[in-house]
Parts: sequence; structure tokens; C-alpha cells
Amino acid sequence: MGPLTLGIDVGTTTTKAVLADVSGKMLRDQAVSYSYAKPRPGWAEQDPEDWWKAVCRTLQLLFRELPEARDQIAAIGVSGQGVASVLLDSQGRPLRPAILWLDCRSASQAETLQARCRERLVAISGKSPAAYNVEPKLLWIQQHEPETWQRVWKALTTTAYLTYRLTGRAVMNHSDGGILLAYDLARRAWSEEAMDLMGITPSVYAELASCHEVIGSVTQEAARATGLRAGTPVVAGGEDTSSAGLAMGVTSPDTAQLSLGSSSTVNVPLKHVSADPRLLAFPHVIEGLTLLGGSMIGGGNAMIWVAGVMSHDGTASTEQIGQLTEEASRVPAGSDGLIFLPYLAGELQPINDGYARGLFLGLDLSKTRGHLIRAVMEGTAFAVEHNLGITRMLGAKLQTLLAVGGPARSKLWCQIIADVTGLPVQVMQERGGAALGDAILAAWGAGLIPSPEPMQRVHAAAGQRYIPDAENHRRYQELLAIYKDVYPRLKDLFPRLAGFSQPAS
Repeated sequence: MGPLTLGIDVGTTTTKAVLADVSGKMLRDQAVSYSYAKPRPGWAEQDPEDWWKAVCRTLQLLFRELPEARDQIAAIGVSGQGVASVLLDSQGRPLRPAILWLDCRSASQAETLQARCRERLVAISGKSPAAYNVEPKLLWIQQHEPETWQRVWKALTTTAYLTYRLTGRAVMNHSDGGILLAYDLARRAWSEEAMDLMGITPSVYAELASCHEVIGSVTQEAARATGLRAGTPVVAGGEDTSSAGLAMGVTSPDTAQLSLGSSSTVNVPLKHVSADPRLLAFPHVIEGLTLLGGSMIGGGNAMIWVAGVMSHDGTASTEQIGQLTEEASRVPAGSDGLIFLPYLAGELQPINDGYARGLFLGLDLSKTRGHLIRAVMEGTAFAVEHNLGITRMLGAKLQTLLAVGGPARSKLWCQIIADVTGLPVQVMQERGGAALGDAILAAWGAGLIPSPEPMQRVHAAAGQRYIPDAENHRRYQELLAIYKDVYPRLKDLFPRLAGFSQPAS
């Protein structure tokens, strides 16, 4: 057995680890699942220690299957859910649960930043202040937990926290850091001007490093906890979307990356720095590329929610979802005029509104369960196209959507996405996802391969392809126009609703 690389991806509900050799062959993968806390409506938190325990457990399972791999691992890469906020004290201990990307408690802090310095922050970071991002969360901590804020040494993302636990160094990779509002997208560096505008101390930000750069090695303490060999090199890693994009082969401007999981993300790699305040622009793990697109709350969680509401016990089994999908397949494209806004926990791109909430528009006595299920699928597809339409305005020349994730296994859902966007949807066989991208970065950073492309190409296996139906696309274009009109007309009402569900703090 030759040298191996290990990739670890710490997601919102699952940690996955992949072992691969330098030819690209994936030898083993393991995963451990967990949940997150929702202490109040609109809040989402996780204990960073749970991530570390999941990493340790996942590696134990890997080494149980392939014990000889332990001494063959030549490098390690890590990725994680973007923009979770982990606050550490001077001893490197978490001060409180991490505030996750889908937490929208800091909507008012984001509004304050928009009023105070939105134009400059957009010019610097390419992003408009929104509740999902790190800095509004930090301002929320300053305001509501000042005693915690006074003890903060570093504010890290999920990836940076895990590499810190492995190496003892607080370093953030450019792909992860590039999502933050304090990141200068053009200069690829932290912006002290942005920090000053937001009122955040520069010292809380970690050192930046290229995604494939070796930032340290596994400490003795981490080796005892994980079973890894002390001294194994660790690269800075990536934000999970861009690591997954590397594994899929999303490295050219004519291809968009669609990740369908609990939520959804869609991104287009561009060779130039291009930004729009409605979208998210951040560095790809491949230097010289910028990912432009958006993350959306709607995805598998929307389907699980609506299916659970329809079930007798509030849960949604795979069998139940399959039955409901069959009912939805008998409903015509457009759901007979029923439109769903998938803003079930606020929304990220392109509206960037933590107050926004979901709704069905067009309900009448003729609507069935199938109509509601199909409308949920169409609403998430409309959200994808809402983002893609803006990338086209900025010069993206798209030809194909490469899709991965659980919902991509639904033939109906994929066909709806193809019909709504007018793009062929190519479903990729999942062979490691972001964790595989991390393993590729580790091999590259450790000098085991001269470039990531050959190792990546081994895994970019295509599955079913869905071609847009021209008539359905025309119909969906008409409904998309209505979909995009709904939120602006109701925007002022959502904050007024917030007081009825979220306790005052």
C-alpha cells in the first residue's frame, strides 16, 4: 500500500472521512451523524466538541476497517460547513456553542451594518451584510453576551476549528475566510478597513493560508484522540462547497455546481473576481478561481418538513416521501398556479433576509397533497434559478448543471430543476464529496501529486442526465416572474411576524 491521503468534511448533520491513494482510488469512507440545537425559533447551534467527537469516531471506524492505513496517511485535509462562528478563549476552548450558518438571530445586526457601511463592505468583500455571515453573529454576541465577547481570543469557522484541534494552530483557509465580510476579495487578505467599519477587533481573525498549504502537523494530543500518527502534515483545507466542487470537477466557467442536501447551494467558477451584493463570492480551493452563487435554505429539509406535516406522526420516512413524490408527478408543471417560497428559516442568497419566511401562494380547494409537494420542489428550483439568473447578468455562460446530494436522486426533482433553469442537469455519482476534495488538496499540498486534476478526474463519474423540456421551461419562466415578485411585496411584513414566534432577548 502506497501513500494515502485523508479527507474529513464536517457538515451540519454529518461528518465524513475518506481515505484515497494518490492515483485517485478511494479506499474507504465512513460517516457519523449528529444533530443541532434549536433553542429558539430562528436559532441553530452546535457544540464544537461534538464535531471533534464525530471526527474521532469516524476515524476509529475507518481504522477498524483498514488498520494498516494508519501509518500510510501522508497528509490530511479538512473542510466544514461555512461561516459557523466558533469563539475560543485564550486557552483554545470554546466559550459557547457555535452559531451555525442557518441561524438568523442576527438579522437586526445585519440591518445595522447595511445602514452603516453596506456600500463599502460590498466593495471590499463582494457581499452584503446578512444574518448568515460571521460578523453579524459576532456583533450579536457583543450586544447580548458581552461577558463572552470580552474573553474571545479567536473567532474560527468549522474548518479552522478542526485544523486547530489537529495542529494547535489557528489558521483559516482562503476559501472559508473568503465568505466573511472582513475579507478583501480582490486582495485575498483581511481588510482592517472592513473590521473598523464593523467595530470588530482585528486580533480575533485567524491567519490566512492557501487551501492546499501545509499549516502544521498532527499534535501528540490529537494523535491520542484520533488514532492518527503524530507529525502527519495537515493542509488548510477548504469551505465544504468548494472542496465538493473540486471533487466534482467544477473548475470551468461554463459549468455550475449544484449541491442538494438539507439546504441547497449553486455556484459558478469564474476566472475573474466578480461580485454582486445579492450573491456570495468567495475563493475556490483552486487558486485563481472565484465561486459566485448562493446558498439557499430550501432543499431536502423543505421536503422533510412538508412530508412530516402531512404524516400522522409528524415524521417523514423514505417510503412516505416516495409516495408523495409519486403523487406530485401526476400534477402538471407549475402546480396549477401554486407557488412556494422556500424561506423556512430566513433566506440566504439572493435576498439575504433573516426575517423572511416560507409561504404557499395560490392555495384553493382544488389543491392536493401532490400539488403541495410539487410546489415545494418547484420553489427550491426557482430559488436556484433566482441565483443563476444573476450570475448570467454578470457574464456567466452556463451550459450544464452538475448536481450531487440526496434530492438529486429524485428523478422528478432533477427534471423540474432542468425545466426551470433551462440547463441540462448532470447528476454526478457521489464518491466522497467534499471529503474527497479535501483528500485531493492534501495530496497536492504534500507534494504527492503535481496538480489536483488527474486525481480528481478519476472520481468525476457521471450518472443520469436530464434535458430541459421547452414547453415546461416556458411555463416556468412565467411563474418565476411571479415568484420573484412575491418577496419584495411582502418584505416589510416578515419582521412584524418575528415578534410572535421569537421570544424577546
